[in-house]
Amino acid sequence: MDALVMAGGKGTRMGCVEKPIIKLNNKCLIDYVLHPLLNSKVNNIFVAVSPNTPKTKDYISKNYVNKNIKIIETSGRDYIEDLNECIDYFSEPFLVVSSDLINLTSKIINSIVDYFYCIKAKNPEIEALTVMIPKEKYPNPSIEFNGLVPVGINVLSPKHGYQKEKIMIIEELIFNVNTKDDLKFAETLLKNKKI
Repeated sequence: MDALVMAGGKGTRMGCVEKPIIKLNNKCLIDYVLHPLLNSKVNNIFVAVSPNTPKTKDYISKNYVNKNIKIIETSGRDYIEDLNECIDYFSEPFLVVSSDLINLTSKIINSIVDYFYCIKAKNPEIEALTVMIPKEKYPNPSIEFNGLVPVGINVLSPKHGYQKEKIMIIEELIFNVNTKDDLKFAETLLKNKKI
């Protein structure tokens, strides 16, 4: 399975900054996503950048030379539009990961990929997977569905429109850094974890 890292947003909740290259414990946020992807069973990694994230594009080009990472340039209008612009790069189901996640590990990535293929083998109609965690494990979620919080990781099939989806619930706290308060929480979380 290939992976798509979404890194072209406007960063409005963070004050209109390039979130993927915000430093957290001397690493850019996007490093917390790319390193575990590079060490997982994912084949190819694509990073969607846009006119909103030119420094992110430069950072990846300079710091991930000779890695299996390809850049896709999108319009940067919004997340869904950018994602739709990327679909044609894939011929099989692919992993979609936000570029601002912390606590992601290659073990978690591998378990998501394995879970998707397992449920698809049992029910070939399944085209998509959404990864969620219980609300009580997530501090101040901005979105919640029936006691579950989306993590910012999905598997999608390379087609436009509705996709029959399953939900995977994980217990690990994968944290999405959207605001300055989230960044402070992430610093504390990583300090306590000593990452």
